[in-house]
Amino acid sequence: MTDDPAEPRPATGSDRGPEVVKRKLIDAAKDLMTMKSPRQVSGRELARHAGVNYGLIHHYFGSKDAVFAKAFVEATEVIGQRWDTGGMVPVNTTDEARSYRTFAKIEVDQDHSPITDLLHRIVKGQASLRGCDTTNSDMLGDVAVAAALQFGWGAFEEEIVTALADFGIHREQLRSLVAERSVRLRGDDWVDPPT
Repeated sequence: MTDDPAEPRPATGSDRGPEVVKRKLIDAAKDLMTMKSPRQVSGRELARHAGVNYGLIHHYFGSKDAVFAKAFVEATEVIGQRWDTGGMVPVNTTDEARSYRTFAKIEVDQDHSPITDLLHRIVKGQASLRGCDTTNSDMLGDVAVAAALQFGWGAFEEEIVTALADFGIHREQLRSLVAERSVRLRGDDWVDPPT
């Protein structure tokens, strides 16, 4: 298997059945959304990336847009759950963080901002965890800073890593430093949410 999300996945004997095909299409859509807007991806490109027959998109989902919608809902839920269970968490610098790039690609493609919906969920969760009102300015400031760091890192990790590699730092080292520094921004008075 290749590390390049633009490359199609090789088929194996266990790649059969409706649930496997659906999962491959959704996962391929998630990969592709980190690189470009869903409007820029053809159904054939999606099928090729998933390693499935083009007709299966329509058979299982009705359209490529339905596949991308399902992929986006899943990506949003993963991000929302991380904030719901972790409170104000350090910047996520794992490979999963590239899902934030999806928001950047979709943001320019929509009349309604999907980031707005996610931030509303985060504000409500943070207010509940902290026992404060959703209009608490300290909490809102923390959410804004954390979201800016997370979305910025998620959307532009590749560009940041590439630019800073010229100065002798590598991806894993940089990821560690970014996560460490984002934790420092939480301050000494931070109260972690109950577990």
